Amino acid sequence: MSVPLNTARALEILRQLIRIRTVQPYGDEKDAVGYILSLFPEESVEKFVVDHGDNRASLVLVVPGENRSRKIAVAGHLDTITVGERSLWSKAPFGAEFDGKRVYGRGAADMKGGLTSMILSARAWIDAERRPPADVLYCFTADEEVGGAGAKTLLGGGFLRGVEELLLVKPTGEKIGLAEKGALWLRARMTGKSSHAAMPEQGSDTIASFFALYEKIRHVFNGEKRHELLGHSSCVLTSIKGMDMPNVVPECVEGVMDVRTLPYVDHDAFLEKVSAIIARMKRTGLFQDCSVEVINNRPPVGMHSHSPLLKNLEEIYAERSLPWKTTGMNYFTDASILVPALGVPFAILGPGDEGFFHQPDEYVELDSVERIAGVLFDFTAQRKA
Repeated sequence: MSVPLNTARALEILRQLIRIRTVQPYGDEKDAVGYILSLFPEESVEKFVVDHGDNRASLVLVVPGENRSRKIAVAGHLDTITVGERSLWSKAPFGAEFDGKRVYGRGAADMKGGLTSMILSARAWIDAERRPPADVLYCFTADEEVGGAGAKTLLGGGFLRGVEELLLVKPTGEKIGLAEKGALWLRARMTGKSSHAAMPEQGSDTIASFFALYEKIRHVFNGEKRHELLGHSSCVLTSIKGMDMPNVVPECVEGVMDVRTLPYVDHDAFLEKVSAIIARMKRTGLFQDCSVEVINNRPPVGMHSHSPLLKNLEEIYAERSLPWKTTGMNYFTDASILVPALGVPFAILGPGDEGFFHQPDEYVELDSVERIAGVLFDFTAQRKA
C-alpha cells in the first residue's frame, strides 16, 4: 500500500512548524503541539497531551491498530537549539524560505523535517481510512536537546508501556542509525593549598594536578577496541576555572569533562575507575581533596545489524530503491532515555544532513522529508500483528 502523500501539504506543514519557535532554553513546545493537534480530526486518533508547565508540552498520538494488544512507537522531538549569531545567517531563521528544493530555518533538519515525516505518516492512515496492523504511537517530545524531560515523562506516565519496537527520528541523511554514544558530563572540584605565584613551593600546583587527573581519565580508554560506526570513546575538558589573580596559585580548581562512551562501556564501572584514580593521586599529596559530580548521564545504546527490525527496514529501503547505509550517532538523543528503559529493538533515521543541522542557514530537502514519511508508513504497515 503506497502513501497518499501530498507535496503541498508536506511543504505547508514543514514551513508552519519552522515558523513556530520552539527554541531552547524556553522551548514553548506547547505551541507546536497545538498546531499538530489541529491536523488530526478529533475522532481519527487518540490524543494525549503531557503538559510540562511554562508553555512546554509533549504529545502522543495513537493511531489505533487492528490488533490493539500490540504497539510500536515512532518518536521525534519538538525543541530546537538557539539561532546563535544572527549575522551568520543569510536566510531568516524562522522564515521557512523554500527555494524549490530546500526549506531553510532553525530546526529545519533537527527536527521539523522529521516531525513533518511523522505527521505525514500518521495522516496517511487517516486519509486511506485504514488501520495499521498494531497500534502506532507517534510521540512528539519536549526538551530532547537539553534534559530529555519529554521522554522521561512519557516513560514515567506509562504511555510507552507494552511498546515492542521503536523508531527514533533524527537527521541521519536517511541512513539507519544502529548505535549511539553515551555521555557523561563530570564536574570535578580539586582543592589544595594556595600561595603567591612568586613562592609556588609554599603551596600546591592544583592546576597541574587537575590536568594530570584529566589525562589519567582520558587514558582509561587506551587500548579500547574501535567501534565500526562510532570509533572510540573520548574525554574532553570543556571548561576550567581557577583564581582570577595572575599572581596567585589557586587553592581550588573546578572543571568540566565531557566523556563520550561506546555501547560496551558501563558507566558505573567507568566512574569506579575515576574514583580509584582520584584516591591514588590523593595519596601522593598532590592535592588535599577532589570531588566529582555527574551532571549528565546518558547511557550508550546499540543494535545488532541482523535484528528482525533492521531486516524489515532493509526490505522497505530496497522496495523504495533507497540506498541502504548504516551510521552511528556521536551525540545523544532520546534513545539514551527510551531504549534502556524499554529494552526494545530500535533504529534511528530521518531526513536532513547529519553534519549540518546545527549550523546557520540550516535546511532540509523536501523530497527527503517525503521519502522518510514513506519509510515510516511502510514500517507501520508491514508490522506483523
